[in-house]
Amino acid sequence: MANRLFVLAVFSLWLCSMAWLVVERVLPGWGEGQPPAIENFQDNQAIAWEVEWAGKRVGKAASIRVPGVGGTVELHNRISLVEMPISELAPTWMRMAVPSLGKMSLDVKSLIEVDSIGNFSSFLSKVSLNEMPSVLRISGRVKDSYLKLKVSTGSLPHEVSVYLPDSKSLNEVLFPGSELPYMYMGRHWQEEVYSPFRASGDPIELVRVEVVAEELLFFAGEPKRVFKVEYQGMLGSGISDKARLQAISWVEPSGKILRRDVFMGSSRLRFNRLSDKEAESVGHEFFDELIDWKEIDPEIKGDIIL
Repeated sequence: MANRLFVLAVFSLWLCSMAWLVVERVLPGWGEGQPPAIENFQDNQAIAWEVEWAGKRVGKAASIRVPGVGGTVELHNRISLVEMPISELAPTWMRMAVPSLGKMSLDVKSLIEVDSIGNFSSFLSKVSLNEMPSVLRISGRVKDSYLKLKVSTGSLPHEVSVYLPDSKSLNEVLFPGSELPYMYMGRHWQEEVYSPFRASGDPIELVRVEVVAEELLFFAGEPKRVFKVEYQGMLGSGISDKARLQAISWVEPSGKILRRDVFMGSSRLRFNRLSDKEAESVGHEFFDELIDWKEIDPEIKGDIIL
């Protein structure tokens, strides 16, 4: 029983770390407003974030896009967190069963591949926990309108298929957000949040997004005018607006996202964007190793290259 709880705790941590990867799919033609365009990444240019949990610095996250083989594109992601409080992440029943869950550190490495015509094709994520390599491994590929997922914890693999009629939707879901262009006060639209790991069993949720305020935010020591963009769930009657709030982004008029908050339970996971110079340093630290990791692990190539 304790081992099972341990695995569930690891999985909760992984979901927490992947929250920054969930970029909601814009649904053109839905609702009252027109949604903004999906952001683009520049090749070989790292985008990095400082990560806070409940107001405390707990690590760093970064992404980099690199050209692949035959016109494909690879998006490398990494998030490294230290001393994360499991008790704050775990559900109530788990905290009651194991009162002293303690703290854990984790390192998540992900590789996403998009084909030559812009469709998502496959991904792989590997989790190291407290310096134990590959505690959790999750891979997926698109085949015949289905996302084939494989989750492995030690010697316990689990496979599941998720219907995905539009493979372009998933590449938007998995790309970490860096820009949100064409913002102005009062703009609103609807988005479809896709995550195959939702506890409800339904991988899709409709979210309303709205620009609710203009604020000043200090970035790299300078005040910046930003738009505050809120993401609220639309399902469930009798739920307060505060309880519906899932995330907030602070966006420059140019479209650059400077900060994003993701709400999980009573706590908040915050991503503060680093300057270009800081991001370059984190990119060298993170992705030199990531690219080597992909090249020397033949198991990964079997999952990624279709």
